[in-house]
Amino acid sequence: MKLLKFNLHGKTAHFKKPDVNAYAYYTYSHIHKIALYGIIGAILGLGGYTQQQNKQYPEFYDLLKDVRVGIVPIGKERGYFSKKMITFNNSVGYANIGADKAPCNLVVREQWLEDVSWDIYIALDDLKDYELKEKMIDYILNSKAEFLPYLGKNDHIANICNTQLIECEITEAAEQIHSLFYYDEIELEDGAVDEDQIPYLFKDYMPVALNKENNMYEFAQIAFTNRAIEDVKDQTIILDTDKYIALL
Repeated sequence: MKLLKFNLHGKTAHFKKPDVNAYAYYTYSHIHKIALYGIIGAILGLGGYTQQQNKQYPEFYDLLKDVRVGIVPIGKERGYFSKKMITFNNSVGYANIGADKAPCNLVVREQWLEDVSWDIYIALDDLKDYELKEKMIDYILNSKAEFLPYLGKNDHIANICNTQLIECEITEAAEQIHSLFYYDEIELEDGAVDEDQIPYLFKDYMPVALNKENNMYEFAQIAFTNRAIEDVKDQTIILDTDKYIALL
């Protein structure tokens, strides 16, 4: 299997959770598939939500939704990046008028991730549009972009490095998974692969698709762990040197 691999990192990031926005805006703990498609779409110059008009999906999602990806948290133990709450004022005109039409000041509270870094794998065989595939390879490997990619919002610049084309084999012999994976598709043992380590398990419901009706997120339980694998149900796993990567 041919894959495009690169490191995606940044000083801060914010991948907004849509379910809570009354007091503060919270973030997912990792980049998710839809946000990653958005970054690739920006690099390739594909249309987003504002250009969608009457089409079923935004262009970036319509062209990339069948492409499987691998996401490996880098440099942090237990799949967790630190978070902080940021408070700032929104001073644009429409945010400075209250319900009573009186001048006001909109105070925004937003949760940010800090010092994020992931190794990203893109399954090129899943992309059937040959010209788009070649453009993706050219742009990623040669640091080109139609639009500036960012990590959830334009406050958070996305940096891409260590780009490479690789070949990996699909394997069923994984003892551990070193990437995010579908929790429901993997049965885990209680202990860590390394008996000297304390076992940990990170889980979160994260977006994995857009529905056809109104492009709302569809969710799946995504996990990251150092626990040993007991059984794999329906999860594609590839071997990159000594790392087992699940494709979402």
